[in-house]
Amino acid sequence: MPAVPIEAALAAVVAACKVARTVAQATTGLGEQLKPDASPVTIADFAVQAVIVHLLREREDGAPIVGEEDESSLLADPTLRDAVVAAARSGWPDADADSVLAALAAGHHRGDADAYWALDPIDGTKGFLRREQYAVCLAHVLGGEPIVGVLGCPNLPRDRTAKLDDRTDAGAIYLAGPSGPAFEVGLDGLDVRPLIVDDPSAHISRIGVRKGDDDIVITHSVDTGHTRLDRVQAVLEKLGRSYHSIPCDSQAKYALVARGQAHAYVRIPTNPKRVETVWDHAAGAAIAMRAGMIVSDLRGAPLDFSSPHGLVNNFGIVCAHPSVHADLVAAAKDLGFAERDSD
Repeated sequence: MPAVPIEAALAAVVAACKVARTVAQATTGLGEQLKPDASPVTIADFAVQAVIVHLLREREDGAPIVGEEDESSLLADPTLRDAVVAAARSGWPDADADSVLAALAAGHHRGDADAYWALDPIDGTKGFLRREQYAVCLAHVLGGEPIVGVLGCPNLPRDRTAKLDDRTDAGAIYLAGPSGPAFEVGLDGLDVRPLIVDDPSAHISRIGVRKGDDDIVITHSVDTGHTRLDRVQAVLEKLGRSYHSIPCDSQAKYALVARGQAHAYVRIPTNPKRVETVWDHAAGAAIAMRAGMIVSDLRGAPLDFSSPHGLVNNFGIVCAHPSVHADLVAAAKDLGFAERDSD
C-alpha cells in the first residue's frame, strides 16, 4: 500500500484556511444559502472544498473523496459560481469556472471504499457566519479508521489560557498521522509543536473559572439543534463532580480536548435516530486519538468509519481523556442515553 500523503493533506488545508479567512474578511457578504435540511452553506464551503480536492488530486494517487458539498448550487446560480471561483483563487490562483465545477464534482463520492478522504470544508458554518469557531477538516480513512487527520482552526487561539473569542494569537492546524503523536502547526504550516497530554489536572485551563482538582471541563456544541444539552448535564451530574462548560462550534472541540483545554467532548444527538456523517468526526477523532484521548460512541464502542454513508454502527460521541472516559460512558448508559432509537 502506498504511503498516505500527509504532506499533501497539510498543504491542502493550509491553502484552504487562507481561502476561508479571505472570505470571512470580505465585506461583500458570504453568499449564505440554506440547504434542504435548513443548514447554512456559504461561498467558503464551496471554495474550500474545490481547493482541497484540486490540491489532493495534484499530489496523491486518487483515493475517493467523500466531501459535504457538490456543484449543483453553482450550476443553478452563475453569480454564486463566479463568487466561489473568485474566492478559490486565493488558494488556487489559476482556478476557473470549469475547473472549480470539476473539482466539486470529484469531491462527493458516496460509494463504499476501503480507503477514502473525508472532507468537511467548513465545519461549523454557523460559527463561521458569527466569525467564531469553525474548522477545515480532512481525514484519510483506511479500513474503517481515520489514520490521517488534518484540522484547520483559523480562529482558535493557540494560547491555552486565552478566551475562544481572542483573535490576538489565533489560528492553528492540528495534524495526526498513522503513528506517533499529534501536532499543532501554525496556519502557514510552520512552527510545529507536538501535543503531549498526560495528567489533565496539571494543565487544563478554563478562562474565568477557578477549577478545583476534581472538576471536569467539558466542551459541547453551541447549537442545541445538534446536542441534548440537558442530557449532557445529566451525565455530568451523575458523576457527582463539579463541571465547567466550553461551548464551541465545529470539530475545534476535538482540538480543545486533544490539546488539554478540556477533559471531554460529549455529543448526545437531539435526533434519537441520527447517523453521524463521516466528515463531521473523522479528522478530529484521528487527532484526539493520537494525542492520547479515547474516542467512542456513547456505548464505548470505537467509531466505525467503514461506510462513507455515515457512522451507522454508532450513536453519539464521547471524546475524552482516559481518566474520565469510562465514567462518562457508564453514566450515559445508566441514564439510557446510549442507544439510537430504531423505531
